[in-house]
Amino acid sequence: MATRKTTSSKKPTSPARAKTTAPAVSAGTAAAATASDAVATDVTLSGDAPAPVRQAIKKKELFARVKARAGKVKGPDVRVVMDAVLEELGALLVEGETLAAQPLGTLKVQRHRALAGADVVVCKLRRKKPGGGEKDPLAEAAE
Repeated sequence: MATRKTTSSKKPTSPARAKTTAPAVSAGTAAAATASDAVATDVTLSGDAPAPVRQAIKKKELFARVKARAGKVKGPDVRVVMDAVLEELGALLVEGETLAAQPLGTLKVQRHRALAGADVVVCKLRRKKPGGGEKDPLAEAAE
């Protein structure tokens, strides 16, 4: 009697790359969270555990956050400015330019690949940590 091979030809996915839903950022987005909205990140630095899986923030949620931070600026004005900034940011990344804008940080293009109908841009973002060990410029000199 011949034995049958029972293993699958597909590669198993690692737990860090599995798509799962993460807890919603705010109560307003809880109903909109689905398995297809989740984004897996598996960045490890010097042997640390993989970063937790986080939900991607959609443009609508970004707009709500920017509008809340903008204060008395009206929604349509916020949307026009936000769309212009995102469009310009995308264009400069495709061109391979480096963006140095605080408090965001320095955004540098590492790799760029033009595909049919899309551009793949791999970037590195360097941000200063708040209160990250900087010397106090007003500290008194030692005697």
